[in-house]
Amino acid sequence: MALPQINMTKVEADQAQEKFSELLALVEEGQERIVIESQGQIIAAVISYADLKRLEALEDARDVADFQRAITESDGESYSVEQVITDYNELHGTNFTVENILNG
Repeated sequence: MALPQINMTKVEADQAQEKFSELLALVEEGQERIVIESQGQIIAAVISYADLKRLEALEDARDVADFQRAITESDGESYSVEQVITDYNELHGTNFTVENILNG
């Protein structure tokens, strides 16, 4: 199944602000992605909701694949939630606990 051709348009931030409704209309039609620049630096993008959902699906698939690979590489060892949190804290210099994760 071939994906539709989608154009990418670069627009300066001040121009994007002036023509926002026009840019949204292009994105809504599904054939345009808008990249917003300020002083030559890309600062944002406007994409369709369908594009966002596809991106989220790709991220979810990658997370599942990473999880499955980690299980395979663990040689059947199992880890408690507490051990995972402890290892994460050591790796990232954080101080999470089960309680503060669950209680937000």
